[in-house]
Amino acid sequence: MPPYSDYYSKQCQRFSRDGGIYLCTKTHHALVNLAKKITRDETRDALCLSLGTQSSAGASTRTDTTINLCASLLLMADVGVHKFGFSGSNSLAWSGQQSLRQALERHFRPDKALQPDNPRLGALFTARNLACIGGMKIEWTSNIVDHLLLSDDDQTVFIFHQAGFLRYQQTFATPLFPDTFIDETLRTLSLLFPQNDRRSRRWLRSQIAQHDLDPSLARCGNLRAQNRRFEHFRFWHDRLVILKQAFDESSPRGLRQWWNDRRNSVQWYTFWVAILVFVMTLFFGLVQSVEGALQVYLSWKALGKEGT
Repeated sequence: MPPYSDYYSKQCQRFSRDGGIYLCTKTHHALVNLAKKITRDETRDALCLSLGTQSSAGASTRTDTTINLCASLLLMADVGVHKFGFSGSNSLAWSGQQSLRQALERHFRPDKALQPDNPRLGALFTARNLACIGGMKIEWTSNIVDHLLLSDDDQTVFIFHQAGFLRYQQTFATPLFPDTFIDETLRTLSLLFPQNDRRSRRWLRSQIAQHDLDPSLARCGNLRAQNRRFEHFRFWHDRLVILKQAFDESSPRGLRQWWNDRRNSVQWYTFWVAILVFVMTLFFGLVQSVEGALQVYLSWKALGKEGT
């Protein structure tokens, strides 16, 4: 998993500032042992004891930072409050009495508090159209906590692109994530990056090359019409409702976005017919002006000859 290897390296560098003085574990082997304890559902407090936390504030900080690093590597998510190398992303809260599995269940609860205007997500609801029609900036993230979040006054949407990591999670008999969470997250990627949409495929290829994204993002398949209903999304339901509403309320800014915006076919044809009429009026007006100027010139030239 080369994309994950890159993530692993960046996270270790981020947490290992100043020679790793904020970590109490500095080897891959030690991180693997800690990860095994986490997957056995030991609480955070128990993990701190196993790392030999001392009473000093510095030792406690090193322990917390080490546990947060290991958890982030397991989940591809920012975990806890990390003071050294702030990422600017949202993070998963993990209290001392909880196992990491319990923290995930608390954070990613099935939530359907919002009601959509339309029960189904149409075929136009793709990442390409969010950018090319809605004018949104796609912020690619390796922090699953930020997936489908909007920011900057609904002008930026975060999309978790690590599809290979999600598929790898499907191979575990008892993954840390809640049941069906991984499958549903992959379905959000199928929704946003349909393989049967030629324009989406071409756009995504350019994004993968430009931003060094996980190439397997281009192989997420498609969703059938009956599977594009909001009711089939439990964990990401409300974020999808908010994102769809922001997309529906967006209006084209510029001719390129007007050309791509086929959400309202009547409006689209009306706009481009008006543009065509305007261009033709301008063209024929220019032709008439040139013709009039030419007639004046020829008349003046004829009068000049008669005068001589």
